[in-house]
Parts: sequence; structure tokens; C-alpha cells
Amino acid sequence: MNFQLEDKQDAEINKLNYYFNICNDALNDFSAHHPYQLAAYEKENIVTILKRLFEGEIDYLERSPEDYFDLYEDE
Repeated sequence: MNFQLEDKQDAEINKLNYYFNICNDALNDFSAHHPYQLAAYEKENIVTILKRLFEGEIDYLERSPEDYFDLYEDE
């Protein structure tokens, strides 16, 4: 893997982690302001799903960076 691709990969991983944190913060904010609309187990399930989604994307990016960027380049 070339240096430019590694930089691009690192930047994408940082972006995905940042987006995960935004989603997690939004969920925490929602649950704090709407405690009767979201049970604790639902919040835990949502966090589990978010982790799975973001970790899956990062895993795909780390395993096949060329394929990842071919798939998502235009986004």
C-alpha cells in the first residue's frame, strides 16, 4: 500500500470514528431529554448496532482499502 493511500485510509478512519461519536452523543442527548421514550435496554441495543456498523466499515476499509474507496469514492 502506498503512502498516499495510507493517509487517505487514516483520514477516513478518523472521520468514521468522529461520526460514531456524533451518533453516540446524539443518542445520549436524546435519551437524557426523553427518558420515557427510550428504555435503557433500547439505548444499549442502539449503541451495539452503531458500534457494529462503524466497526464493520472500518474493518472493511482496513482489509480492502482499494475496494472501499472504489465503492465510496463519490460520497
